[in-house]
Amino acid sequence: MRRKPSPRPRRPGLVGREWAPRAAVWVAGAAFLAAVPSMVRQFSSVLAGGVALVAAVVALALVRRRSRRLASSLAQSSAHRRGLERALRERATRDPVTGLANRALLTAVLHGVRPGLTVVLLDLDGFKELNDELGHQAGDALLVQVARRLRAALPDADLLARLGDDEFAALWRGPAPADAAERALARLRPAYEVEGRTVYLTGSAGVVVADKQRTSAEVLRDADLALEAAKSGGKDRIVRFDAGLRTAVDRQRELAAGLRRALDGGELEVHYQPVVRLADGRITAVEALLRWFPPGGEAIPPGVFIPVAEATGLIVPLGWWVLERACERAREWHERDGVGLTVNVAAHQLREPDFVERVRGALAGSGLPPSALVLEVTESTLVADADSTARLEQLRADGVRVAIDDFGTGYSSLAYLVHLPVDVLKIDRTFLATAVDTTLMRAILQLAGGLGLQTVAEGVETEEQAATLRALGCEHAQGFLYSRPVPPEALDALLAGGLELGAARVR
Repeated sequence: MRRKPSPRPRRPGLVGREWAPRAAVWVAGAAFLAAVPSMVRQFSSVLAGGVALVAAVVALALVRRRSRRLASSLAQSSAHRRGLERALRERATRDPVTGLANRALLTAVLHGVRPGLTVVLLDLDGFKELNDELGHQAGDALLVQVARRLRAALPDADLLARLGDDEFAALWRGPAPADAAERALARLRPAYEVEGRTVYLTGSAGVVVADKQRTSAEVLRDADLALEAAKSGGKDRIVRFDAGLRTAVDRQRELAAGLRRALDGGELEVHYQPVVRLADGRITAVEALLRWFPPGGEAIPPGVFIPVAEATGLIVPLGWWVLERACERAREWHERDGVGLTVNVAAHQLREPDFVERVRGALAGSGLPPSALVLEVTESTLVADADSTARLEQLRADGVRVAIDDFGTGYSSLAYLVHLPVDVLKIDRTFLATAVDTTLMRAILQLAGGLGLQTVAEGVETEEQAATLRALGCEHAQGFLYSRPVPPEALDALLAGGLELGAARVR
């Protein structure tokens, strides 16, 4: 049997060969362990970078999404803003009732006036009364119809505008067709249907063609002057501007300024015209009439300054001035001769809230009894103003009488006369222009007699007229046949002479 070889003895102090692989593993493991922190750091760095990249991508996506939403919101807001701006511009330049341009847009279009530019201003005659009667809603509906008709009548106009209330304007940047204003007024005349009612309107027009006017304000001023002339000339008519209208306005301003000065400066006087009983020629009353004598000049006729006083509102203080002085003067004539006093009352004056108190104050201050005073008013004033009628009724209850002045030139309706607070009819002088219109005069006198009204014929200038009036049964008359209006001292002389006037007493 072979013996097993004996193992080789180990060398002292040396590692055996069987330990070499393990040492290598240990060394590699130690090296790996030593590298782990570095690897961890590298991995963490890579991981952090990846996370940051992902976060950046996500953030960018969110930003892009938010940007798209913001852009969409901004676009919507911008569109909304533009819509609001358009609406505001429309509201600022368009009339909300008719949809026509307004005064602001018309003025803007007129900027930089060029010769030949034409403007027509139109005003509706009688619209205010219809608006008050039907109500503002119906009035607006009527204005819409008017605007529609103007569009149809003036399709060639460069601009149609409503300037406010019942005033409209049409503008052409050059000469307008010659018949433009006529077409507009003709289209306004046919009937309108408003809330089940048929109503009618007419219009007045002022036309201006730019020549020397430099601004829009000057053009509109001159067009307005022409419109006012059309309205004062009878309405439903057309007036074309000329320089004479501007001169007349300047004259009116001068007269208004002069009247204000005259009221405080002692330039005004009250004259008196006798009212005569036709049966015997006896003076039964006097009419107080205002006269103006500027210093160093000729007297200004009432027909010139009274319209200015009415237009400026000066007629109210002038009316009170006349009433107070006339009542003071008339007290003596009434006490001594039984003569009554007639005083004209303007519509503006009668609408004053304290009218009744002022009349009562003038009577109390002068001592003139109410029964001696007759207040003259026009038919149109009484018919159009219920408050004025109520005020006159209060004074009639005191004993003051009321006369309709210039009867025959206004409504002249039996229906009105039955209900109005009237005691006297003063028949207008137009019925005596050449000869007495016996048919009409007889009808008026019969009407007055049936209502128990006293009659006074105005403007009597000849004995023939007086004789005819007496034969027809007219009770009283006044006119140049008997006397012109005279100062109070001259009237004293007439009364002292016997109270009876005839053709030989003409002054």
